[in-house]
Amino acid sequence: MNDKLLTIEQAAQYLNVSKTTLRRWTKSGTLACMRVGAKGERRFLQKDLDTCLLESGELRPIAVLPRPPRADPLTALREGAAKGVPKHVCLHFQDRDELWDLFRPYVRVQIKNNAPVLYIHDPAERADVMTRFRSEGWEPEALIASGLLRLMLPAESYLRTGVFVAERMIDFMESAILGFRSAGHTTVLLSGEMNWYMGNEPGVEMMFNYERMLNALLLRYPDVTIVCHYDMHRMSGAAAIGAMCSHPHVHLPHQFRPGYYAQEHAVA
Repeated sequence: MNDKLLTIEQAAQYLNVSKTTLRRWTKSGTLACMRVGAKGERRFLQKDLDTCLLESGELRPIAVLPRPPRADPLTALREGAAKGVPKHVCLHFQDRDELWDLFRPYVRVQIKNNAPVLYIHDPAERADVMTRFRSEGWEPEALIASGLLRLMLPAESYLRTGVFVAERMIDFMESAILGFRSAGHTTVLLSGEMNWYMGNEPGVEMMFNYERMLNALLLRYPDVTIVCHYDMHRMSGAAAIGAMCSHPHVHLPHQFRPGYYAQEHAVA
């Protein structure tokens, strides 16, 4: 019997799944784990992982397809920008833990370089966003006071007056970029959670036209990155395809790849 104790990174590699999937399985009781240290970090017995491989159809390795190498998103964005590809990303996630796991690198490089972040988030998630920043050792209140962090709601941005107007939102984004530039910043991160699109507000059907218009905007501001967050549990298949076809870059849980917008325009 194998009593080897594995970290969550090692266990994820052993089962060929994501760390977020492991967290979900431990929360649901599907997979046993131990908690160690002051932070209660997960540890897994290899014998428990082997049992899952034998007993759980979802975890059978024969059903798991090989994954391509996970490209570093920031490196891929820089390489694309050198070829004139806008730094516009659709990021697909399954829960808040996975959202932050994928989004963290974008924010981390901004804060490290004393560069600003504008983050439009769901109305109920302000406390979660603040907690995520604190978990990285940052004080969000201090960042807000210094102008390096700006938190907004869809009603203050996408859905002002309760209506989505693509051209007006483009003006809003450019105004935000120019405001940061006037404060001495050229490297800017703009990001938005896109669940508002799932509502019934007038104009939301024009959202993917807006995403395409952002690409033209970013050609004028090559140092600006825009990351749009799409919840895979809430979006339809048509929305997923629309996102991939309107963004030059697609960030999935296990890979970072060119979007179909970039491929389409490369052919043209």
